[in-house]
Amino acid sequence: MNELDTWLESIENWYRSRKHDQVDKLEVLILTPPDAIWGPLISDKQSKAIACWLDGCLRIYTHYKQSSVAPTGDAEGQITLSMAERTEKAYQFVMFAYSKLQAVSSNTSAEPDLQEWCTKRMQHLCVLALEFANQQHDPRWQGESERLIESHVRFMTGHPHNGDQPPSPSYTH
Repeated sequence: MNELDTWLESIENWYRSRKHDQVDKLEVLILTPPDAIWGPLISDKQSKAIACWLDGCLRIYTHYKQSSVAPTGDAEGQITLSMAERTEKAYQFVMFAYSKLQAVSSNTSAEPDLQEWCTKRMQHLCVLALEFANQQHDPRWQGESERLIESHVRFMTGHPHNGDQPPSPSYTH
């Protein structure tokens, strides 16, 4: 069994156990995926792994976003994160997913279908992050929102797989 198989088995066990409130276990899996998850070649296992990884990031984001509205206690009496820390952690997981997918999208050795898949998901994550930032009351989030828009536009403008760009000029002899 290779590293990708082991990771997939672990995340499948997390899903099967129906312990979706145990985000700490999911975080460990999401923060330690095998390199094969990022391609560059597409396989059935790689496709499943990257989809599970992204779903895990979104589940963690949702967990921290929802728990940043109202404080929650820890069953073991441990110190819990403040609402501001939970808000920050929710945003960090969206941006973590965004950055990992951006790296694959930019990887010239990755298969074009994988690059395209990552680019599309990256754009969805950008919208999600902007919506999240715009829902926050702290003024610093407005600046974060503006920086995200600027960096995303800059990236997409230079991205070779950007469907919004005009076609490259063709030269015939």
